[in-house]
This record gives sequence, structure tokens and C-alpha cells, in this order.
Amino acid sequence: MQPRIIVVALVAALAVVAAGLAVANGSLPFANSDVAAQPAVDEPAVAPEQDLTAAPDEAPTEEPTPTETETETEASPEPTETETELSEEEKAAIEAERAQVVAVQTKLTELRYYAGPIDGDAGPKTTMAVMAFQKVNRLGADGVIGPKTLAALDAPVAPSLKGGNADRIEVDLTLQVAYAVKGGAIARILPISSGSGETYRTPSGGKAVSLTPVGDFKIQRRIVGERKAPLGILYDPLYIYKGWALHGSNSVPAYPASHGCVRFTRWDAVWLAGQYANGTQVRLYGGTHTFTMGSSAPGTDEPGGDTGPGAEGEDPSTDPSPSPSPEPSPSPEPSPSPTPQPEPSEPEPSEPGPTEPEPSDPPSEPEPTGSESTEPEDDGVVPTP
Repeated sequence: MQPRIIVVALVAALAVVAAGLAVANGSLPFANSDVAAQPAVDEPAVAPEQDLTAAPDEAPTEEPTPTETETETEASPEPTETETELSEEEKAAIEAERAQVVAVQTKLTELRYYAGPIDGDAGPKTTMAVMAFQKVNRLGADGVIGPKTLAALDAPVAPSLKGGNADRIEVDLTLQVAYAVKGGAIARILPISSGSGETYRTPSGGKAVSLTPVGDFKIQRRIVGERKAPLGILYDPLYIYKGWALHGSNSVPAYPASHGCVRFTRWDAVWLAGQYANGTQVRLYGGTHTFTMGSSAPGTDEPGGDTGPGAEGEDPSTDPSPSPSPEPSPSPEPSPSPTPQPEPSEPEPSEPGPTEPEPSDPPSEPEPTGSESTEPEDDGVVPTP
């Protein structure tokens, strides 16, 4: 009997414990099942609220993407606008103009005025070639390809030469052009600008007139590259008489504008220097603002200028000139400066000048008119009366 009592007591104790746990957990058999289910319903109700809050977080991250596409669409019309700037008619007009320039360049090449590329680009070389052609054909020398120029290209005027050595340079000061002759035939016709005839103040305080010498000369010496002289910069000068030279310049207008030298374009000056050696004949004729060697014209008898020895590229063996006065060759020898290139050496060549020009200069003014050379060119120097 006792074992049964013990078992029953244990069962009863376990039942009591189980009932207590059930009460604590709210899971008594008599408890309302709806009450227990309510928390389960409340929990999922909160969950969707969290999901809804997460959704707007993702939305702003998607917003920048349409802005990028908008910027792309804004950038895309720009090239389309540039593409549509020119109509078909405008493009055709441009092509026709380029074709016309190509035809002019081709014709000027045949006539020896132009030596550049046949590319349809009416750049500086084409403009200067057209200007030289207009001068020879007695047209307005503006470098513009107009109806009169086009008509003249169909029936061009033949240049007139004075004659001389097979290889020579002729300078027509009336037409303001130079003829580069090789082997007795014209190799190039180049635009030039010679002395303006105006009076200008020399660096030493005297006065001189912008005149260009006429007669037969030879290339006596040269300087390769840039030469800084008192009145400006000369490029690749070829000296023909004392301080006068054929040289390159940044300004070659259609009219006489220099201080006395013969200006060429810089590319033409380089070409001339490469084609003609020292001793080559140079003939200058015509023109208005000129002087002959040995005259008493103010500033032309003995300009100081750039006559010192030791110039780059100088060839003493070909210095003597047949027709000019023999003064140029002795004048470099007594010069104390070995190199005339630096500016400080410029006054030195003028020292031998006063020994000879002073007797011939007084007719013009009491001032030493020939104390400086008229050869340096400078677009910024304005002649003073």
C-alpha cells in the first residue's frame, strides 16, 4: 500500500507543479484562446510599419539616377546644335570658296608668285602672293581675291626684266616687287616695301631721310637669323651697300614704308638667303624715294649703321661690289668691335661714319645727318619731321 501512496503523492505533486507553470505562462486549459492569440496578431501589425519605413529609405537612393539621365539628355543637344549650325547651302558655299582658293594658288604657283601648299587656305602666304600679282598687273594691291584679280589671272601681265647675270635679284621700286632670277628665268616674284621718303630722327640725335639706293650692287655680306639694330630688328639681312640690305620684316605693306632698306616677308627672306650666295648681282631701279651712290642726299652718304666686320655668315671673299663705292669694304676693317650683333656694338660702326659723311652732310642740316644707318627696320619707329 505504501508504494502506491508514494506514487500517488508524486503524481499529485507533479500536477501541482505543472498547474503552476501553466498559470505562469497563461496556458491553463480554461484560459481564453482569443486572449493568447491577440499578441500574435499585434506583433505582425508592427512589422509592416517597419517595412513601410524602410521603403522610403530606398526611394531617395533611386532619385539621383534620373538626375544623371537628365544631365545626359541636357549635354546631348549641344553637339546636335553645333552640327546644325551650318546649313547645306552654307557648307556648299565654303567648299566653293576653298575650291576657288585652290585654283588661285595653283595659278599663282605656275606664274611664280606662290610657293606654298595648295590647300585652299587663304593664309598670309597666299595673301602676299596675291598682293605681288596685283602689283605687277597694276591692280589695287590689297591681297584680296576679287573679281578683277580673278579676271587678271586669266590674262596675266608678263613681268618686265632689266637683264643682267643669269642669277640675280631685280628690285622694281616703282611696282614694289622683286624678281628672283635663276638661270636667266624668273624663279619667284616677291612683294617688297622700300624707303618711305620720310625724315626720321637717328639714335644719335641727327636726322636722316628714308631713301633706298638705286643702281647695280652685289650681296656683300649677310647675317643669319635675327639682327638687332638701332631702329629695329632685321631678319636674315643681305647687305648690298653700306648699311642698306634686303631683309625680312614682320611688316611688308603694299607701299614704301621702310627707313631705306628693302623689306621682304620673313619666309621670303629665308628663301632668298638660301638661294643666293654672297657676290650675287642685285639691281634696284625705278621708284621715287631713292638716291644714287655718292649723292649728297641727307643721311645717305655715310650712314653708321651695321657695317662692322665679323657678322654671322659673312664671306669676305665676296665682299667687293663692282659698281658701288669702295667705301663699304674699308669701313668694316677699322671698326673696333668684332661682332656687330649685340645692341651695345651699334654705336661703334657709326664712329668711322662721321669721318667721311660730315663733309657731305652739311647741305642738309648742321646736324650730322649720316650718323646712323637707315637700314634697320622697326614697325614701332615713327619718322619725325
